[in-house]
Amino acid sequence: MMKNKSLFCIILAAAMLLSGCGGSSQKADYAYATEAAAPMAEPMEEAIVEESMEYEMAADTAGGVFGETQSAKSGSYGNHKIISTYSIEMNTDEFDLHVQMLQEKAIAIGGYIQSSNVSGTKPETYSDRGRYANYSFRVPSNRAEEFVEYTKGTGEITYANCDTEDVTLRYYDTETRLEVLRTQLERLQSILVETDNLADIIELERAISETTLEIEQYTTQLRKYDDLIDFTTVHVSISENRLTTGPAAKETLGQRISEGFRESLAGIGVFLEDALVWFICAIPALILIAAAAAVVLILIRLLKKYCAKGKARRMAKAQARKEKMKEIEQNDKENK
Repeated sequence: MMKNKSLFCIILAAAMLLSGCGGSSQKADYAYATEAAAPMAEPMEEAIVEESMEYEMAADTAGGVFGETQSAKSGSYGNHKIISTYSIEMNTDEFDLHVQMLQEKAIAIGGYIQSSNVSGTKPETYSDRGRYANYSFRVPSNRAEEFVEYTKGTGEITYANCDTEDVTLRYYDTETRLEVLRTQLERLQSILVETDNLADIIELERAISETTLEIEQYTTQLRKYDDLIDFTTVHVSISENRLTTGPAAKETLGQRISEGFRESLAGIGVFLEDALVWFICAIPALILIAAAAAVVLILIRLLKKYCAKGKARRMAKAQARKEKMKEIEQNDKENK
């Protein structure tokens, strides 16, 4: 009996630790962990206090996330976890060359092309519209500014922006929860080995399954943070300038108007030919449609005639009843 009570207390402590992992702060997590196992929680709390002091010292030293002592070359923000995203729009006269330069530079510094799309055609004569491209590069964060500066030197910049997001608190909060969950999982597994009660085994396996799932979710979140922090996203939009020098239009204004008129007439001719072909090919279907329409019209006319005859019969009967009533009234008057 005493053994079962002890086992029940252990399971209750593990359940309290599990509910504590979903709390809103690190303090709540470690409060539950302390209730379950105070000897293991104290070193972890001391580590967190020391780690928090290190963050504050780093923030004071670096002057905050955007402090003046921030190192541009290393991308260092102290111990802060920063997600950076650059957006650049530019015009260029050497579209192919600049696109190639950006691609080669991204690969050279250890980055890659996340997505790309190119539209339009290369201009050949004066005032022709050029091409337009959208690229998303992922480059190592410690070399992101180098890549951005290189990009600014490959064309005429019309827009540049940098968005940063400080995920330090969320990152370390997730990391702390993950450590607590791993400790809890080890404890649950050790209890499972020692117990031989079927009901306790089922409950422990359920708790182990839920804890494992939470560990996987937090691990995935940390990996996502690491990817976004370690690799900066740089969106580059490149517009090819119209030709302001070089070959002009090959035809004169009158020739271009004449050519356009001929193309319009040719287009009308093609449309009429297509319409004729469609009409000839659709004759069988048109015949069926016409026959069906004729049948519908005949049925409508017959229905109208039938309705008209019925109305005439009803009116004749009504008139006969009126005359009969008058005759009866007249006879009544004569008899009086």
